[in-house]
Amino acid sequence: MSKTGKILYNWPDSDLDRSLIFSDSSQLKNMPYDIAIIGAGVVGTALAYKLSQFKLKTVLIDKNFDVGEGTSKGSSALICTGFDAAVGSLESELIKKASLEWPGLAQKLKIPFEKCGAIVVAIDKEQEAQLDGIYDKSIKNGVKDIKRLNAEEVRELEPNVSTHVKGGILVPRESIVDPFSTSIAFSELALQNGTDILLGIEVSGFENVGNPIKTIVTSGNHRLKAKIIINVAGLGSEKLAKLYEGENFDTNPRRGQFIVFDKYSHTQISRIFLPIPTAITKGILVTPTIFGNLIAGPTAEDLPHNHESLTGTTTEQLEGVLEGASKLYPGLKEQAPIGIYSGVRSNCSQGSYWIRCNDKHPGILTVAGIRSTGITTAPALADYMIDSLKNEMNLSLEPDPKAVDTRDEESWPGWWKRSYDNPDNARIVCFCEQVTHGDIIRHLDSPLQPKTLDAIKRRTRSQTGRCQGFDCMVNIAGIISKHCEIPLNKITKNGPGSEIASTLLK
Repeated sequence: MSKTGKILYNWPDSDLDRSLIFSDSSQLKNMPYDIAIIGAGVVGTALAYKLSQFKLKTVLIDKNFDVGEGTSKGSSALICTGFDAAVGSLESELIKKASLEWPGLAQKLKIPFEKCGAIVVAIDKEQEAQLDGIYDKSIKNGVKDIKRLNAEEVRELEPNVSTHVKGGILVPRESIVDPFSTSIAFSELALQNGTDILLGIEVSGFENVGNPIKTIVTSGNHRLKAKIIINVAGLGSEKLAKLYEGENFDTNPRRGQFIVFDKYSHTQISRIFLPIPTAITKGILVTPTIFGNLIAGPTAEDLPHNHESLTGTTTEQLEGVLEGASKLYPGLKEQAPIGIYSGVRSNCSQGSYWIRCNDKHPGILTVAGIRSTGITTAPALADYMIDSLKNEMNLSLEPDPKAVDTRDEESWPGWWKRSYDNPDNARIVCFCEQVTHGDIIRHLDSPLQPKTLDAIKRRTRSQTGRCQGFDCMVNIAGIISKHCEIPLNKITKNGPGSEIASTLLK
């Protein structure tokens, strides 16, 4: 097997380099694949990375035009300890394992990560009465490095907390991470180790699912052959399972809306402020981000799959976010919001972390109901799935001594660690986030060959500052156009149909 996989985009009418365009399954020399992973979110990319450490032929497929562009891009980006997870659950076990793995993993994969800690904040007598139960639950979950705090101790650690605070629990290992670099790093290493990655590919059906070699049918009537199919498509998992007639389960989108605050607000709190959690949600929290902002959110809105604006935001809900977050940190109302966003996680009626091996057919693995903890559990969940493939689906696993599991120092995002040896790094393009011309060029040439404005935004932080791209988006589009030899009127936000300029600019 050749060591470097193919990255291909299903973008036939684009002006991308023709070597990047998927036109026919004959381009894929590794078929039939040992494993086809459908879904390139944080779970699918983590699985691809972990599987790439073995001598396997693997393909990673997603309908979007970048990895991590679905649910994974819209989270609060917390790496949890699992102190409040359901005791004895699979989710609890995976969080506990992954939270210990994350510091070393982030360093190996060059993912920005910071252990900032969190405080569960009780702001009335009723909430204070729940702290003992939360503390006991944390101990049962194996998270023992916590501390019960009285009101004075909370205020000493965080002077800007609510004056109504009655007490809290310090959870020192709660952390924040770059959610975008996570999926990118997993994917780049999988690609380097021989995994093929196909983006912009919509799965429309399956054939021969009961046979040793199965067929995935894509839009455009292309056919991909694989021995094992893994469905980790998030919100699309139920639709796919119905296509291959797997076990019935019910999912719905659960939307979480967030407010992003300007970077000068970051100095006001240093830890994550967590409310008393409920059975449905962790509630409205306030947290620093790895990028230097504060964010508040999320909501927990259960919506139907066909909702007209799944990832939209609403004034009413955002007002609720501000009101709820201000109960923990009253000064938030004085901070300047610079952006809003929403993320949609997949709620499963049958329970979280719903996993089925040989799902009505040998060689099909279905994964559904991965909650907001998915970014935390991804590496441990990948290991769990690999064990299941070996023990329940008879997959033979032979470690590949040539596989790499570490990215080099140059892989750190420029906003985190910037090299000034390159003169292009002296040319600022995005002044809000101090993104340079060199940053953008480096990422355009990175292994996944991203070519959309959103893909560059997630890698460089351009278009995410105070102006939200008002001052820099056209300049960045011009850089992509010139460097990649794509006409400016064909530069897109996130793939075909999202062109930002009129065809009159030809």
